[in-house]
Amino acid sequence: MPPACPTSNTPPGDPVLAFGSIAEYSSVPLAQGRDCTGFRAYLSTGLPQYDSQSYEFFGHLTDGNSMYSVALMSQGNSTSTGSQRPSLTFEEAGLVFNELDQNQGPLIGGMDGVADITLPVSLTYQPWSINVEEQDFGHPAQTMSMKVVSGRIGAVGAVYELIVSTPTGLIGSGTSEPTTLTIRAKDTTGIIQWGYGPNGFFPLWMFDGTPLPGAHGPIPTTDQRGPIMSTYGGDIGAYLAATNDPMTGQGSHYYSMPLVEVEQWSVTIGSTTHSGTGGSLFFDNLTETYNDSAQYVVGNQYSWTEFSVQLPGSQQGMLIAVTGQPEVGDLSYAMIGGAGSEQSVNGTLRPTANWPQGAIHITADPSNSWTSPQSCYVYDLTYDVRLDASGTRPAADFVFTAVASNQEVDALNRPVYEGLFSYSGTLDGKAVSGYAWGEIQGRPPAGNPTPPNC
Repeated sequence: MPPACPTSNTPPGDPVLAFGSIAEYSSVPLAQGRDCTGFRAYLSTGLPQYDSQSYEFFGHLTDGNSMYSVALMSQGNSTSTGSQRPSLTFEEAGLVFNELDQNQGPLIGGMDGVADITLPVSLTYQPWSINVEEQDFGHPAQTMSMKVVSGRIGAVGAVYELIVSTPTGLIGSGTSEPTTLTIRAKDTTGIIQWGYGPNGFFPLWMFDGTPLPGAHGPIPTTDQRGPIMSTYGGDIGAYLAATNDPMTGQGSHYYSMPLVEVEQWSVTIGSTTHSGTGGSLFFDNLTETYNDSAQYVVGNQYSWTEFSVQLPGSQQGMLIAVTGQPEVGDLSYAMIGGAGSEQSVNGTLRPTANWPQGAIHITADPSNSWTSPQSCYVYDLTYDVRLDASGTRPAADFVFTAVASNQEVDALNRPVYEGLFSYSGTLDGKAVSGYAWGEIQGRPPAGNPTPPNC
């Protein structure tokens, strides 16, 4: 937490259900919204009652000559999705590393299994750390470690050490090499609560009152889109504060550290080593749970385009995105936080601006696209983003362009373009430029082509 937020070194001993059992909006604080110690405990406690709990560092590394994109993640997924009760957790830990100037595509590696049965998993409070390990007989152990080596998680000035050791290879190559990545980085902003209410609920779609199809009959919904757009001017925060609609299962609890500055790093892939002292990472923590309607939405053509934007000149970060699904339509969000943010009672920072729906315009430029030779999906690589000034919100105008064409990640047979973008433009009338992490859904190929003959 920032220095003004005192917290104890002794964990409070909250039971897991004190942190809630499903992602929803509430004006009543759970343990994580209570105070700084409670929020640190939330980041340090395994929560199997949620369907997904993830910790992710992603961004870019430099060695003075070349630029590399990197992403590492530890994610626990419920083995009984939608149950809203503690159960076994299926753990996934992975690494994506891309030498961008080679344009060969990302190297990918990792491990998965049932937490504490096939994969030993530990999550500690002081110092905060996550460690995941897989040991196959006759092979070197695979490990993923994220930990605080100085300070406290979420606090300005905290230093993080990230170490991954796992074989990696290009998708479809059938070969891999031992890979070890080590990063030491310092947080310069503190942790931002992107969501609403004391527990940071972050909605990802809106219902219009039309029932959704269900295996056991229609799934009822309430009309949220109508009042949000007509009565509250597209401002989801104003709608939630006025109605206290829980929007149960329609999103996640979402926290980020947007500027974790790399102090030193090294990676060894087979017999080749790269190292440097430059780069910057974005950290995300998301916890989400799906009820019946949410499971239908995310399982049926749900898509998103999102940019996690770093603004080192002003010590801020932004989220800019549109999510959508045919039955529920689109929801756009754009927010900024960091320097100048107010602090919540639990130590997290509130966004300084949050644009309403009608003020967000995200447009792909189809003249710059790339067809993946692995999946035949087509990805737009340039996006124009305009955020209209409204009330106390500044105007913004950005152009995002992928740094390299080949940044597709095929996870669970769902291809997605995930990697580094550069941007330039204006924010509140001032010129800005830098880097952002993009997650882009591609267009599936027409017909039934066989890669790489797309």
